[in-house]
Amino acid sequence: MASLQSLLSPQVLTRVVSQVASSSDWLANLFGVQVGGSNVLNYGHGREGAYHIYNNVRKVGKGRAPGTAAGRRAANPMGKVMFTYPRMHEQVSLSAEVLHNLGKIDDPAVRDRAGADMISRQTKTMGQIAANWRKAMLIGMLRDSLWTVIDGDDEYFSLTDPGSGNRQRINFQMPAANKTQLNMLGAGNIITGTWASDATDIPLQLGNINAAFQQLNGGHLAAIITNWAVFNNVIQNAFVQALHGTSSPPFQQITREVDGDVGNTMKNVYRATLTFMPDVVWYITDEGLDMGLEGAETYNKIVAANQATFVGFEPGDDVIGCYEGSEPIAEYDGAPINVKVGMSAWSVARSNPTATDLFSLDNALIVNHVPTSIATGTVVF
Repeated sequence: MASLQSLLSPQVLTRVVSQVASSSDWLANLFGVQVGGSNVLNYGHGREGAYHIYNNVRKVGKGRAPGTAAGRRAANPMGKVMFTYPRMHEQVSLSAEVLHNLGKIDDPAVRDRAGADMISRQTKTMGQIAANWRKAMLIGMLRDSLWTVIDGDDEYFSLTDPGSGNRQRINFQMPAANKTQLNMLGAGNIITGTWASDATDIPLQLGNINAAFQQLNGGHLAAIITNWAVFNNVIQNAFVQALHGTSSPPFQQITREVDGDVGNTMKNVYRATLTFMPDVVWYITDEGLDMGLEGAETYNKIVAANQATFVGFEPGDDVIGCYEGSEPIAEYDGAPINVKVGMSAWSVARSNPTATDLFSLDNALIVNHVPTSIATGTVVF
């Protein structure tokens, strides 16, 4: 059993909290934006940062006569988005008196193990909270609907506009046409009828969404995230059933697990592919987060009721990123100032009353480098 001093060292505490955060959530793992993920980006930013928007092209190269110079072409334009990093900073106080009496009073070894177990449980919670903070941003990005609500020195995320008070919207640049009924190409709504009706040609709508991604940014429909009620409408739809026939199910597979880190965290998620679009993966979940002012949180699902999120790229690609900022921190009074990047954790012993304070910190922002590559539609109405 590691000593309490070892468990509370900044290196060990940061490593443990980071490991928990990196393995806590399938959605962040899916897009590679968990702590230490493949799409986590650090460009030396402090509190302020910037990222570029860059689309694929469909233009054809110029032909030139033999013996002539190369034809000149302007560089493919990039949009630049400036931002200020959201900041998560938490503290948990562990009373020495509580730790001292967690085990048997006549067996110091048992008492020490109990204290170590308590610290381990608290660091696990810190890791889960850190993972959920990034997950809340990711959900808000997928919807392009995320507000930071300011309450004194506290800030919390909201997936809907509170309508009043001190709040700021985080703009992920998704076009308005990629929302609601998905008028993605300006030629009329793609979601022309509710998915709750057998008269709605769902396969045609999905094909049109795929075509829209190709035209907008050179992408393709690769994944759909929705809840069970919406997916149930899909597999019972007459047009879907007509494509797979009456002798076979509409889906090629439907399972809770896949291999690797993502599958290990998909305890509340089904993963399915349909016969008529076998290369499009459906993630079906009613999972969510408790968000809002502490003590008055409300449950928010990853995808709101009656909606579906359409992903126009392979989720593991680098279209989505998590930028990490930094800030100078002195871990205790008189301590040297060190720059902490992204997620970190540390502990401070104090007196009067004697206790150990556990701290966690994260400066990060989820971004979409190709804002037209995601669409969130209302499909049941």
